[in-house]
Amino acid sequence: MLIRKIKLENIRSYNFGEIEFPEGSTLLSGNIGAGKSSVLLAIDFALFGISPGIGTALLRKGQEKGSVELYFSTDNKEVIIKRSLKKTSSGVSQDEGYLIINGEKIEGSATELKARILGLLNYPMELLTKSKSLIYKYTVYTPQEEMKAILIGDKDSRLETLRKVFGVDKYKRITQNSEIFIKNLKNKIKEFDIRIEDFDSKINERKEREDELKRIKIELKKIIIEHDQIDFKLKKKREELKYAEAQINERNRTKNELELEKNTLVNYMDRAQRESNEINSLKKEISSLEGELKGAREENIDDLINERANLNKDIASKEREKNELMYKIAEFNTRKNASNELKTRIKELKNCPTCLQEVNDGHKEHITKMEISRISDIEKEIQTVNNDIKKSEHELQGMKDKFEVLNNKVNQSNIISLKFDTLKNKESRLQRFEDQVLEFNSKIKESQDRIIELNEMLNKFEKIEDKYSMLKQEMDEAIRQDKIVGIKRATLEQSEMETRKAVEKLGKNIMEMEKIKNNIDYLRQLQKWLSENFIKIMQMMERKIMLRAHSDFNNLLDKWFSILIEDETIKIKLDEEFTPVITLNEYETDYAHLSGGERTAAALAYRLSLNQVINNLMSDIKTRDLIILDEPTDGFSTEQLDRVKIVLDELNLKQIIIVSHEPKIESFVDNVLRFEKKEHVSRIIN
Repeated sequence: MLIRKIKLENIRSYNFGEIEFPEGSTLLSGNIGAGKSSVLLAIDFALFGISPGIGTALLRKGQEKGSVELYFSTDNKEVIIKRSLKKTSSGVSQDEGYLIINGEKIEGSATELKARILGLLNYPMELLTKSKSLIYKYTVYTPQEEMKAILIGDKDSRLETLRKVFGVDKYKRITQNSEIFIKNLKNKIKEFDIRIEDFDSKINERKEREDELKRIKIELKKIIIEHDQIDFKLKKKREELKYAEAQINERNRTKNELELEKNTLVNYMDRAQRESNEINSLKKEISSLEGELKGAREENIDDLINERANLNKDIASKEREKNELMYKIAEFNTRKNASNELKTRIKELKNCPTCLQEVNDGHKEHITKMEISRISDIEKEIQTVNNDIKKSEHELQGMKDKFEVLNNKVNQSNIISLKFDTLKNKESRLQRFEDQVLEFNSKIKESQDRIIELNEMLNKFEKIEDKYSMLKQEMDEAIRQDKIVGIKRATLEQSEMETRKAVEKLGKNIMEMEKIKNNIDYLRQLQKWLSENFIKIMQMMERKIMLRAHSDFNNLLDKWFSILIEDETIKIKLDEEFTPVITLNEYETDYAHLSGGERTAAALAYRLSLNQVINNLMSDIKTRDLIILDEPTDGFSTEQLDRVKIVLDELNLKQIIIVSHEPKIESFVDNVLRFEKKEHVSRIIN
C-alpha cells in the first residue's frame, strides 16, 4: 500500500487542505502544533473510521460537517476512500461515505466501507468489529508516546496484545474450543449410548409388526374381493332402480299428459258448442237485417255531403253579412245619441269653453237645427239598414231550412250504409265461426284418439310401483352390506397404514441406531485424537510461533537499538513475556532510569522490531511497504539523529512518512513537506 494524496475539510486545524505524498522517505516538518499529526489521524480515520471520542477531536471546532478523502494504491488498484463527520445533538458521528476502486464507485455505511478496506489490505475480517486495527497500529502507525506506554505497561496486557497481533491467540482459542468440543463429544457419546439402549427390542418389535402387517394384508385382500362383489351388485341394483325410476317418471308424465289431454278435449268441445251458439244467433240477426234492407240500396252520398257543406258555407256568409248590418245600426245609433247630447248641451251653454265668450241664442239655434237635420238623416239610414236586415234574415232562414232537409237525407243514407256494413260483417263472422267449428271438431277427434293412445300406454306401467318397491328394498340391503364391509375394509386399511408406518418408523429408528453405533466408535476415536494429539499440536504450534517471533523480535530489537545507541555498555533484550530488559554494564536497569534519548531509542527499536516481526508472520498483508513514524526522535542527540538515516536505509521500504520538528532529518530524507499554522489554520507551504 502506498499513500498518494489526502484531502481534508474542516478537520482539526484545517479549513481545507490537500497533501500529496511521494514515494520514498518523506518528512512532515513544522513546529509543534502546526498540524502534522492531524494528517496522520485523518489517514487513520479515512481507513478505519471513527474511534470512540475521536470524532469530536477530528471535527474542526465551530463546524457542522467535515470530511477526509484519502487516495492510495495497493495491489495494482487505485483507491479513493472518503469518510464524513457531522455534528449531532449527542456529539460527532460518522456520515455515509464512498469508496472508488479503479474508477468504480461504491457507496456504503461506515462499517461496510471498513469491511472493504480490510479486504483490500488483506487484514483479518475479525477486525471489522474492533474500533482499531492492531495490525495497522503495530505495523504502520503508532504514536511514539503510545509505544513507550506499551514498554512500561502491564506485562500480561502487553503479552496478550502481542499474542493477538502475532495471530497466535487463535491457537489458544482453538485449544479452548477443542476442549469444549471434546466435552460436547463426551456428552454426545453418552447421549448416543442412551439412544441405542433399546436397539434389540426395536428389532424384535419390528419383526412382530411385520408379521402383523402380513396378517392384515391377507384379511384385507379377502375383504377387498368381498367389497368389490358387493359394489358390483350395488352398481347393478342402482342401474335397475334408475331404470325403474325412469319408467315411473314416464308413467307420471303419461298420466299428466292424459289429464291435460282430457282437459283439452273438454275445452275444444265447450268452444265448439259456444261457436255453434254464435252461429245460430248470427243467422237470426242476418235474417232480421236482410228483412230491414229489403228493397233498399246503397247510394253515393258524397254529392249530398258536398252540397250540405257548400250550403253551410253560404249560411255562414249570410250570417256575417247580417252581423255587418247590425254593426251599422249600432254605429248610426251612436252618432244619433251624440247629436242629441250636443243639442241638449247647446241649449244650456252660456259661454264658449274655448274662448270663454258668451254664446248668443242665434248661434245656439243654428247649431240645434244642424243637429236636428243630421239626426233626421241618420234615422233614414237606420230605416234602410233595418229593411236590409229583415231581407237577410228571411234569406238566412230559407237556407237553414234547406240545410236541415239535406242533413236528414245524409243521416238516412248513413244509417242504410251502416246496416249494409253490419250485414257484411255478420256474414263474415258467420263464415269464420263455421270454419272454427269445423277445426274444433277435427281437434276433438285428434284429442279423443290421443286419449285412447295414452290409456294404452298407462296399461304397460301397471305393476311398476311393486317392482320399484322391491328393487328399493334390495338396494337398501346392498347399501347396508356395503357399509358394513366398507367399515371393515377401512378399519383394515387404517390398521395396515398404521402398522406399515410403525414398521417404517421402526426401520428408520433402527437405521439411525445403526448409524449411531457406527458413529460412536468414530466419535471416541475423534475424542482420543483431539485429546491426545490435536490440542498438543496446537499448543506446540503456539509455542513454536511465539518462540520464532520471540527470537526474531529479540534479534531485531538488538539490531535497531545497537544502530541507534552506539554504546557497548548498554544492551537490550526480551524476556519470555516480551518485556524489554535493559542492562547497563551487564546490570539490569529500569526503563525509567534511562535518559530521554535512550528511552526514545528503546521505544523506536521496539516499534521497528514489532513491525518487521508482524510483516514476517503475516506476509500477505498489503501494508508491508509503508511505515509512519510520529516524532520518533524525541530527545535524540545530534549523533542519534544521524543514525536515524542508517535506520531508514536499513528499512528499505517504498514509503516512509516521518512526523518531526527536527530540522536535521531534512538532510537525509527524499522529500520534505512543510506545515505551518496561522490564526488557528494549518496549511502546506512550499
